[in-house]
Amino acid sequence: MHFEDVLSEYFYHCQAKGFSPKTLKNNYQELNQLKHYLVEKRSVIELESVSDHDLKTYIRYKQQVGLRPQSIVSMFKMVKAFF
Repeated sequence: MHFEDVLSEYFYHCQAKGFSPKTLKNNYQELNQLKHYLVEKRSVIELESVSDHDLKTYIRYKQQVGLRPQSIVSMFKMVKAFF
């Protein structure tokens, strides 16, 4: 399944669960960044093709661009909830 299709379903699920607008916005931004990273840097289009290594390199990338440790923890929680 394409990553984009799964993202759309996930956001519909989050809305149905009553997530706040701020939470929805944060999730959307982070998961969109992840999607772009996976497509552009790792050439991953299918959700089934995402590996643990891909996610670890994404976290490392976020560290290298200067994301604070607490922000990385929050980002990782969003990514973990999605997967």
